[in-house]
This record gives sequence, C-alpha cells and structure tokens, in this order.
Amino acid sequence: MKGFSLLLCLAALAVPMAQAGTVTLTSAGGRQFTDSKGKALLAGCTIRVGTFNLPEATRDQTLSTTTDLNQLKSWFKPLAEGATGSGTAQQVAGSGNLLRTNDFPAAGEVFGTVSEINAAYMPTGTKLYVWVFDASDIQQATQSGIFTASTWTAPPSLGTTPIATSAAVQALQGETLTTQLRLAPVAASYSNWTWKKFGPGATGAGVGFSADTDGDGLQNLAEYAWGLNPASRDASPASLAANGTGATFTFKSPRALPDVEVIAECSADLKTWDPAPSTVIASDASYETRQCVAPAGSRCFYRVRFQSVTP
Repeated sequence: MKGFSLLLCLAALAVPMAQAGTVTLTSAGGRQFTDSKGKALLAGCTIRVGTFNLPEATRDQTLSTTTDLNQLKSWFKPLAEGATGSGTAQQVAGSGNLLRTNDFPAAGEVFGTVSEINAAYMPTGTKLYVWVFDASDIQQATQSGIFTASTWTAPPSLGTTPIATSAAVQALQGETLTTQLRLAPVAASYSNWTWKKFGPGATGAGVGFSADTDGDGLQNLAEYAWGLNPASRDASPASLAANGTGATFTFKSPRALPDVEVIAECSADLKTWDPAPSTVIASDASYETRQCVAPAGSRCFYRVRFQSVTP
C-alpha cells in the first residue's frame, strides 16, 4: 500500500509541472537597446516577448516588410511585456509574466524571467521575438524594433531558454550593430496614425477615412494629411483671399506621407470640378505650402480633395 500511495503522490507532483517552462531575457554582456540614433532607451520603454501567428517559412520575411503596427499587433502572440498588468491568461499563475526593463544595470539594458509557460499555449521550439517600443504607452511610440535569433525558442517542459542579446541577433525591423540593437522610426501611414490617435487595434466607422468624430468638418483623411487631432475641433489650413485682381487659394500638402495626396480643384458651378494648378510658395520638412491664383474676372470655387494612394 505504501508503494501504491507513493506512486500516486509522485504522479500528482509531476502533472502540474510537466508543461511548465521558463524564458529568461537578458542584455547582460550583450547589446543595449537604443533609439535610431544610438541613444540608450531610458526607463519607460516597452519590451514584449512572444511570437507572431504567421507561417514559419515566411514569417521573418513578412515581419521585415510589414510596417503597419495594427497588422503586426493582430499577429502577435505574447508571453510577457515590461508593463504593469500585462501578460496572458496562461501566465496568471506564474510570478514572471512582467519584465523588469531598462534598469539592469543601466539604461538600454533589460532583464526578466517569464515562468509557467504552457506548451499548449506556446509549443516547445516556437521561435521567439522581442518587440520593442520607445514608450511605456505603445500608442505614443515613435520608434519600434523587432529582433530575433535562432537560439530564441519556447522552452521544453521543465526547461529554461535564455534570450540573450549577446546571441547572433537578427533585426527584422531596426538595426543590429556590434554593441547595440537600434529601433527604427514608426513608418508614416494612415493605419499607424490611427494607432496613435485612436489606440492599437481600434476598428469601426470612427477610424475610417470619411469619419469626422469631432465634428469640425474635416474628415479623418484630411486630419491625417494635415497633422491635426481627430479628437478636437481644428481650423482648416486652407484659405481663400482676395489679391487685388482676383483671388488666391492657399493650402498645405504633406511631404513625408506616401499614402495620401492633397489635390486642389476648381469649379465654376459647384458641379464640375477640375484640377487647379498650384505653385509652391513655402516649404519645410513636413509640408509644402501651395497656392492657386484665380485670374481676374473669373468665377472659381476652390476645394481640396484628399485621396488615399498605395505607396
């Protein structure tokens, strides 16, 4: 009876532990995380550890060419991140679902242990990725990076896998240098603008091109093109003024947004609209200020049309 009782006891001990593994992330002796110019990230950035639900054969290539943060988020399957309250239901019982970041032992360095990893959630051998943002609130991030290595894999049962930045790290987004893992600026796109203005993963009519949630008469695509806030009533940067002999129509056109065009149009009857020639009268890093001149004696109503384009 003692042998039978002991066997049951051993089995009871083994069952809950059989699928539990641990991952340890460390930059000790390895590369620091920095911004795109090489400045070490300060406390307050977000470090995410997990994988992406994509076919293994093409996953890395897909990640290296996809800059849409909302799309990346929809694919991401997390183990943990360096932010209070994060983690997954599968890690609730573990003590290591949160990472201690950017203070071990200095800015730009990370350390953390993710425990109680269930093989049913993250199968042994699954390739792991570290997704880094330069802000504690990823909605406000201006830079990000995705890094991986062949040795970064989900651990076996009762095993521990180190994720060390001293490994042969590949930057799928960002840059790998001898002593640094550099982030890259978040790509300029309408989707990434909605990430920042409405929140990661926001959906519905309110984030569409034609929505005007603040009721200022400017649709979202116009707010995006002109760098405005869709949550506050803004004045239009376009204006019409008399010039003595006729009228001038002035508007701004973005220089660094590859997926939107601002087109000036003119109509004599508010029914038929034609492109209106314009010239650049001022320019800075973000915008060209353009102007259309209506000839004296002509009848012309002006407007700007915003067109989404594929880069």
